[in-house]
Order: sequence, then C-alpha cells, then structure tokens
Amino acid sequence: MRPIPEACRDRKWLSVSKQLSPPAAAVASSLTVMNYNVLCQKLIQRRLFPYASKPSLKWKTRRPLLLSELSHLKPDIMCLQEVFTKNWDDTFSMWFNREGYKAESFQSVSKSHCLSISWKEDRFAAVDRTCVRMDRSAEVLGETLHTNNVAQIVVLRFLQDSDLSSGVPGVIVSNTHLFWQPGACYERLQQQLLLSRALNQMRRKYPEYPVISCGDYNTTPDDAGYALLTSPRPVKLSEEQLDKLLPQTLDYDGSDSEHEVEHNETSKASALSYSEMAATGTAAETDGTLQKRHMLELEERKVEEQLKRDLARVDRLVATIQKESEPFTSCYATYADLDLSYRTEQWKGEPIYTNYTNWKGTLDYILFTPAAGLSLRSVLSLPPETKLKPGLPNDVFPSDHIS
Repeated sequence: MRPIPEACRDRKWLSVSKQLSPPAAAVASSLTVMNYNVLCQKLIQRRLFPYASKPSLKWKTRRPLLLSELSHLKPDIMCLQEVFTKNWDDTFSMWFNREGYKAESFQSVSKSHCLSISWKEDRFAAVDRTCVRMDRSAEVLGETLHTNNVAQIVVLRFLQDSDLSSGVPGVIVSNTHLFWQPGACYERLQQQLLLSRALNQMRRKYPEYPVISCGDYNTTPDDAGYALLTSPRPVKLSEEQLDKLLPQTLDYDGSDSEHEVEHNETSKASALSYSEMAATGTAAETDGTLQKRHMLELEERKVEEQLKRDLARVDRLVATIQKESEPFTSCYATYADLDLSYRTEQWKGEPIYTNYTNWKGTLDYILFTPAAGLSLRSVLSLPPETKLKPGLPNDVFPSDHIS
C-alpha cells in the first residue's frame, strides 16, 4: 500500500451529481480524467520563483513528488503539458510503461517541452489520432499564425463490455497548451478555432464518441475565450472582453516560456509632440508645429482605420467560432458551490486559481460534451491555500499548476 503523498492528503472527491448513490451500471461506466501542467524543468529560473526553496526547483526533488502524486491519483486518462523532452525519455515514458499506461506525445519544433495523452491500456485502445499545429504553417480565416503551439487528439475505444452500459463506445480526448502572452487573446482564439475544427473532423468520423478536451488554455474565466468555449449560443461578449480581443502587435521571438515577462520600451515621440503643441498654443503655431499637428492627425486617422479593420477581424473570428463549434461543459464550472474557500465573484463558478505563483488565477480546464452521453459525477477538490502560500512550486507541490 503506497502512502498518500502530502500533496493529495487534503484533496477529496466532491459530488456534483444530485444522485448521491449512483447505480452499479453507472459505476461500471465511469472514468477519471486528469489535466496537469507539470512545469518544464528547462523553463525554471530562480528569479521567476523567488519565494521557492532551492531544493523545490530541482528535478531531483520535483521528480519523486510528481510521480508519487500521479501514482496515487492514477486516473484512467491523463493529459499533461510542459513535459520536458529530456524528462519524457528518462521519467515519464518509463513510468507510463511501468504503471500500465499507453501514451503519446507531441511537440512543437521550437519548444523544449511536449504535450502527452496517456490512458490505461486495460481499459482503452487508441483507434485514431491527429496532431494540430498552431504555428506559421497554419492559417485561420486567411491569416497566418505567429505562435508556436500545438494540440493533440486521440480517439479511445472502451475495451470491456461493462464500459458500454451507458451506450458510449469510447471518447475523443484532446490536449493543448495555448499561447502564453497575457495580451494575446486574439491569437488564443485563433488557436481555439483550429482545435475546434480538428475536433469536428473527429466527431464526424466517430459521432457516438463524446469529447473530453483538456489543457492549459492560458485563458481566465472572464476572458472571451472561456465564454466561447462554454457558453450557449449566441454568446454576447462584453465591451471589455471585445477590447481584450483586439489583435496585439506581438514581437514574438519564438520563446517557449510562458514564465518570461517581456519589457518593451515604449516610444515617447507622440507624447512629446502633443506636449509641444499644447505648450505652443493654437494662436501662435509655427510651420513646425503645424507640420507636427498634420502628422499627428494623419497618425490618428491611421489608428482609427486600423481599429476598424481589427474590430472586423475580431467580429469575423468570433462569429466563425460560434457557427462552427458547440459549447463544452467545464468540470469545475460549479466548483465555487462545492468549496466556499475557492469562491470568487470574478470567476463565477470556477475556482479562484489553478496556477499559484506571483500571479494567481485559473488557466486550466477539463471540458466535455454532455450531449453525447457523458455526465459529470464528481471533481477532486483543490488543496487549501494555506498549503500553497507563498507560491508554487514548493516542497510539497512539484509544479506551479495544480493537477
């Protein structure tokens, strides 16, 4: 009997079903799913986690903590993000083989880490799969993407007859890690559309299979991306959500680290020009200030025209997503009702955080299509905040995200 790892001692299964005692047939048809950003070892820099002890940032400490957590929870299906490629070979694939899992990984050519979907080989057989590139090789509505992200999809068929009692022959599982830059809501929405189209292709091939979509979406529950993932159609986005969706001018260098924060210098030329004009006054404008005013007016018109174009791009992207994709249900969408310590008005029903560093918030989701015969019974409670302070990773939790 393995001891319960400290990271799991305070975590309990919370029922979200009104039926407290499900019949035996329902139990036979149940499955457990995990989503976990495990924090790529190569991306760890001391300055990014100043609160963490030195040992807690080292792989020799993190590795046994991580494996003990996976071994204790032992889900039927596991979706991981930020798996360092080196650790895939020396740790994860070995653990999967030893613990009775089949696993597949997929990686962007520009990144040091991969995604993986794994499943218990005595419960499922993989019957189909595809990979989705969200990089410069992909186009969305005529626009070339400027990101280097990927997604993977695996179709799993149940092996045992008892698993067919609900009439569901298997599940379509997707896993992704969307673009990390905070201001890149538009780019993440492009990626959501690419993944949705790939899932739609699989759903046409396997219409009886419900979808389970996992990932680090880098999207908070108040973002437009979350609303378009989970809200009934038509989705009415707020003015604030639409503003955040405006495309950014990203100086993207191909970095694979969502933990890096870029500090770009902002030009002061326009501000100085406005100040000069205000000081000069309109009554005594010289040729020089008149020329500056004319140039600024031209720039303002260019900005207005670009804004109109960008708003049209956003409207087209949002309309396409609503037309081509059906909403998911988020497993943790009512978590605030189950665990009052995680309640927040900002996030509505989702927990306050799944990522706990200097920045704290919810980025990770397990989504599913309930219309295809899949229903949610329970969710695993999140650890109390007292165990997470001042931030993750720490000597108990090996990642900056919570499984």
